[in-house]
Amino acid sequence: MGITFLNRWLGRSGRPALKTATEPPAANPEDAESQFNLGRRFADGNGAVQNDVQAAEWYLKAAGQGHCLAQFNLGLMYGQGQGVRRDEATARMWLRKAAELGHAGAQYRVGLKQHCASKSGQPPETSECRIEAFMWLQLAVAQGERDAESAREFVTLGMTREEVAEGGRRAVTFAAGHTKPIHVITVLPT
Repeated sequence: MGITFLNRWLGRSGRPALKTATEPPAANPEDAESQFNLGRRFADGNGAVQNDVQAAEWYLKAAGQGHCLAQFNLGLMYGQGQGVRRDEATARMWLRKAAELGHAGAQYRVGLKQHCASKSGQPPETSECRIEAFMWLQLAVAQGERDAESAREFVTLGMTREEVAEGGRRAVTFAAGHTKPIHVITVLPT
């Protein structure tokens, strides 16, 4: 049995794997991509001991510079309390930033959160939440996000024709003004 086998086996058992390197090389403080990559290495334990706190710190540096994947990962980490104190408001903020930059997974999650918000609000704001949920889910569908289409269809069941039409208009407007091409197919209310 070699050390490589033991490292892999210990890593899978939930115990800390034996690593030769305890910390990845330093990132360029101005380079969001290298900061994101360091965060991912700490999150995955590739080349370093897995450390969610360090991962969150590096993701935060990259996210602050507009790195979409870092924002998405931070949103997930804050939502789960992984490496950071659980904070739904901060999770929503980072997911929203990533969604606005065109990240399909973030758009899907923002759409789900908007749908949940529509279930607990007052009538004028519930309509707005449903429209926003539809818009974000439609954008995620347009990018091929898994499960987004069924979520959008479920949200549509509780919407008026006018709300669906408005959500569709907003999705088309968002896609048209976005630097990354997003091809939105207009969904006609039934």
